[in-house]
Amino acid sequence: MTAQLLRVFFLGMVAAVAAQAADRREVIEKFEQVRPTAEDLAIYQLDWLPTLKEAREKAAREDRPIFLVVVTNSFGDVCTGHC
Repeated sequence: MTAQLLRVFFLGMVAAVAAQAADRREVIEKFEQVRPTAEDLAIYQLDWLPTLKEAREKAAREDRPIFLVVVTNSFGDVCTGHC
């Protein structure tokens, strides 16, 4: 009786895993249908440069403005690199 119960349990687990795999595939397919493309997200990408000097040079070359972000931590210290 124990071996038979074990077989039933095992088959039940296999069926459950197979159903979950089908559900996962369906969710992934739906996600891929509505996921924005890289082209759609291009507006959210900024050309970050490590120094203000590099930013000024690039802005001058491309005749574009500079978007400067300055963040200070709770201690007001810009140089720590923390925000």
